[in-house]
Amino acid sequence: MKRKYLLGGILALLLATNAGAQEKKNLSAEKWTLGFNAAALDFYTPKLNEFSSFKKSMAIGPDVTISRNFFKSGFGITANILSPNIMNDKLAPVANKYLLMFGPGVTYNFSNSYMIPAKFPIAPYLFANALGSVAKVQDNGKETKMGFGIPVGLGINWKLSDGLALNTKGGYMFGLTDYFEDNVYWSAGFTFRITKEKVEEAPKVILPADTDGDGVIDELDACPDVPGLVELNGCPDTDGDGVADKDDECPEIAGLAQYNGCPDTDGDGIPDPKDECPQVAGLVQFKGCPEPDTDGDGVVDSKDRCPEVAGLPALNGCPDRDGDGVADIDDRCPDVAGPASNKGCPEVKEEVKVKLQQIASSVKFESGKSVLKKESYALLDEVVKIMNEYPAYSVSVEGHTDASGTDAINDKLSADRAKVCADYLISKGIAADRVSSVGFGSKNPIADNKTAEGKAKNRRTEFKLSIKD
Repeated sequence: MKRKYLLGGILALLLATNAGAQEKKNLSAEKWTLGFNAAALDFYTPKLNEFSSFKKSMAIGPDVTISRNFFKSGFGITANILSPNIMNDKLAPVANKYLLMFGPGVTYNFSNSYMIPAKFPIAPYLFANALGSVAKVQDNGKETKMGFGIPVGLGINWKLSDGLALNTKGGYMFGLTDYFEDNVYWSAGFTFRITKEKVEEAPKVILPADTDGDGVIDELDACPDVPGLVELNGCPDTDGDGVADKDDECPEIAGLAQYNGCPDTDGDGIPDPKDECPQVAGLVQFKGCPEPDTDGDGVVDSKDRCPEVAGLPALNGCPDRDGDGVADIDDRCPDVAGPASNKGCPEVKEEVKVKLQQIASSVKFESGKSVLKKESYALLDEVVKIMNEYPAYSVSVEGHTDASGTDAINDKLSADRAKVCADYLISKGIAADRVSSVGFGSKNPIADNKTAEGKAKNRRTEFKLSIKD
């Protein structure tokens, strides 16, 4: 009865082990192995209830095992053929021809990556078989007897190489019929792997195409045929300025994104490719160059009143040849210094003004006519000298009469007399555009027309100098 309880416990352990394996199972590993061992059966120890110490004779014979592992958790099945030698002892089975044991079994391999790493060189396992026996008994030499028993025990595969292991195992065989005696079972030999482990391949994952291998799939790669940067959607950036080459107008020179990847060396807001003066800050209207200064006087053309002639900044870029502070373009006498109030020309000397007054009061005409008296010619020659001395000036000859006669007669007479004087000056070489004449008649008296002395003063010719425009 005890033996049955022990056998039931071992079977329960194997079933529980297998159940655990089922819970943890992975896909089938399908691994076939073939074992050739030499086995020894000890019938004496169980019957005598004492350890035989291998002093008694033992039944020895070949043990062939074929196994298949179904699960990576260690569960497998076996088929055994065991044929110990003929026994002739009263404690051992009686067989005068042969004793053959065979049948299936189950195993649990601890070297399954759950308990012991699969690559560990020592692989222990539990086994349990259901063996039937056939014996030719010695009673009459003809009768064949059959029996049934269950061997259980522990085995170890000592791995020698990939696919070859030294196998040792031992256990107890429980005889369940009259012709299957209990015995202690020992075996040693070699195990060969006859099929490679079938490792199930993981499902193939079809990854999105990445033609250029830059880590950005073609679907998201703006440059699918050229390796680039993830942050630039798979496009390269040769100059490293953060602007993808496809958008970079200067792909080999680092620049700024605001200028499409081009630099602005002079910082004038105009990218170098569009800047005709990339090393000097300039203006857009001058294509990146500074505002021109054609005459090189330090005053840019837009502020230079004389852009083609070097001048002075104080005079807005215009020259001042006579140094009188009046720019030549405004100076009616650019080669002679004069005040700005007189348009840059020297003022008429006071003595010259006095002399002109004297001449004006001394020029005489025939009475009631516009004919010069001879003594007036010398006076007008003095006016010519003065005009030559002041070439920038023009002269206006003004004719005046006294109040005698009508206005019409006086107006005509004064105009004619003034013209006669002007024509004389022109005849002496004074440019016509510098001489003008006008008659005022009796409109501008300088004395009382009621007296003869006053009328004499009012009959006069005046010479007024002014700067010509």
